[in-house]
Amino acid sequence: MHLPLFFARRYRDASTRFNTVRLINRFAAFVVGIAVCAFFVVLSVFSGLELFGLSFSSALDSDLKIRSVSHSSFLVDDKLEKAVRGVENVESIAPVLKQQVVLRTKSQNAQVTLMGIRDDYAFTVPIESHIALGGWPGFKSNEIVLGYGSASILGLGLYGQDGSLQCMVPKQGRISPTDPQPFRSEEAIVMGVFQLSDDLDYKFAFASESLVRRLSPAGAGMYSELLIKLTDQAAVDRVKDQLVRLLGDEYEVLKKSELNPALYQMLQTERLVLYLILSLVLAIALFNVVGAIIMMVLDKRNNLKTLVALGAPVHMLRRVFFIQGLLLSAVGGSVGLCVALVLVAAQYWGGFINVPGTTLGYPVVFSVENMTVLLGVWGGFSAIAAWLASAVVRPRLLN
Repeated sequence: MHLPLFFARRYRDASTRFNTVRLINRFAAFVVGIAVCAFFVVLSVFSGLELFGLSFSSALDSDLKIRSVSHSSFLVDDKLEKAVRGVENVESIAPVLKQQVVLRTKSQNAQVTLMGIRDDYAFTVPIESHIALGGWPGFKSNEIVLGYGSASILGLGLYGQDGSLQCMVPKQGRISPTDPQPFRSEEAIVMGVFQLSDDLDYKFAFASESLVRRLSPAGAGMYSELLIKLTDQAAVDRVKDQLVRLLGDEYEVLKKSELNPALYQMLQTERLVLYLILSLVLAIALFNVVGAIIMMVLDKRNNLKTLVALGAPVHMLRRVFFIQGLLLSAVGGSVGLCVALVLVAAQYWGGFINVPGTTLGYPVVFSVENMTVLLGVWGGFSAIAAWLASAVVRPRLLN
């Protein structure tokens, strides 16, 4: 057995002259375990809340989105659809025709972006799970699904119970002042109400492609964007690169993070700040390891003198306490990590802690990234703490 490791394990398990030294070692391991447990649990909760928030704010965003670089709409024909579907790991696609419209009732108006969709939209973007009232529109009808905010402004219920809804768009080109109909207009019936976020609930509405095309100046086969859903095992960046090479410079291919860069940058900043705060907490906890090892050095001072007299070099003795510091941190941290894994798993499967004021359990996510960060910070700071403590072993101390 490696000699420094042998002495480190002996010193850790052997009795000491003072019970205080043993208590300090146990307390140091306990504090490290608490810090490691808190590190992993807080990161898992943050990841869960982040994913939960993005499920609403990015609910209308697919894995990838294709747009025209220079035009508001582009032709999506069978050839383009076949080429995109042929890319590896593309599960489904859905073209969308967008049109700014004014929704008008007898007493209220609201401006929204009306999304003209086909029946393949629901397979690409899981919006149906956010329908709070009613259902999804028929794709060959004048049915429309409003956001909760727009429905509140217009004072509309389902199925036209509170009056008719007019979808209006100004006519293109020169309009005569005497024209009695300066707007293109279509009557619609509210089929459902979705609820996502305050921003999206007021901004978007859904209708069949045929309804939106009658209001839009876009020609046949023209769409505003092409949404793409990828398989679960797909590498988003790799598929994006393949699509860019396939489509050329006339199109842009965007990921979710590129569609709303401000939101994702804010989340990344929050995550970085959280990493720094938790790392500071773990570093402070590991200073207890430094104190515990120093107390052990002083307690074993006579034993160290004996080893020096037998010919043991000082650097070997330093290595003994360096290894002991790593063992102390490893034992305490491993227990804390096991407790953290149990807590996260229990919350994930049981949801025993709810968000205050709701019956919704705190969302948690087990992330390999979080585990990697924890192991890196924990291992790095443990090595630094053990090195600082072992540096106390000097020839002057042993004389």
